[in-house]
Amino acid sequence: MKTMTIECPDQLHEQLQTLVTAGWVKDANQAAVEALRRFLESHRPELMEEQLRKDVEWGLHGAA
Repeated sequence: MKTMTIECPDQLHEQLQTLVTAGWVKDANQAAVEALRRFLESHRPELMEEQLRKDVEWGLHGAA
């Protein structure tokens, strides 16, 4: 397992601490790992390529 250190805006940190305090997540690390996992799932190269192709197709030919 790797260790990462991040900097985030105060407002995000406060929102995260609110979720931790309310018991929605175990701790900030758990929330950060979950956020990273979701980001990586939604930004896979093949998905981004498909989105780009659709945008180009729309730009060239308009809505179908």
